[in-house]
Amino acid sequence: MKHLQDIELLIFDLDGTLVDSAPDLALSINAMLEQLGRDTFDEQTIRHWVGNGAEVLIKRALSGASEIAPGISDELYLQAREAFMAYYTEHLCVASKLYPGVAEALEALQSESRPMAIVTNKPGCFTLPLLEELGIAHYFSLVLSGDSLPKKKPDPLPLLHTAEHFSVAPERILMIGDSKNDILAAKAAGCQALGLTYGYNYGEDIALSQPEAVSSDLRELAQWLEDAAAVDLQ
Repeated sequence: MKHLQDIELLIFDLDGTLVDSAPDLALSINAMLEQLGRDTFDEQTIRHWVGNGAEVLIKRALSGASEIAPGISDELYLQAREAFMAYYTEHLCVASKLYPGVAEALEALQSESRPMAIVTNKPGCFTLPLLEELGIAHYFSLVLSGDSLPKKKPDPLPLLHTAEHFSVAPERILMIGDSKNDILAAKAAGCQALGLTYGYNYGEDIALSQPEAVSSDLRELAQWLEDAAAVDLQ
């Protein structure tokens, strides 16, 4: 990745990038569906619905498909949302865990003295508690959730807001994520992007979104940046 030596700020997605939260999301969605007297789904199916925030996840579950069915009433959605939020609040980090190599990568990246931020579509009431429960909140100087701003990924607003917050030009920012929403947001904001091959990308190959680089292990990023810094010093 030829521009890595120019990176001044790292922005991370959360679900599917740092944390495998799908098991607890699936449990919460199924608890919601059971309360509504509806059919439940296996975890793998629900994994394909994660990534666009809680509202879309809930509506996909009510539709039983990735494509949201027309005709979901406001009353039904609000009833479902209340059930989901209540259960997920109590089961936020039962089975959720960091992906392999994430803890080591964050520790190595922190030693590079490069600021790091979180930009996620997850509701704010869940974001910080999950980061704290997993012991990684201290790595991030800024955390933006799906309801922090008027728009969320794939809109570029959260990335542009983060760029302004740190006074860093977008082209010197690396967005790290597992979903095409992360890559689309990065491209629209003028940032570089690293796509991760694991996580939640609706069953699609992340390379199809054409990020500047693709990796299967976040520890590779720490090594790339370290190597780039060494070359830059020569």
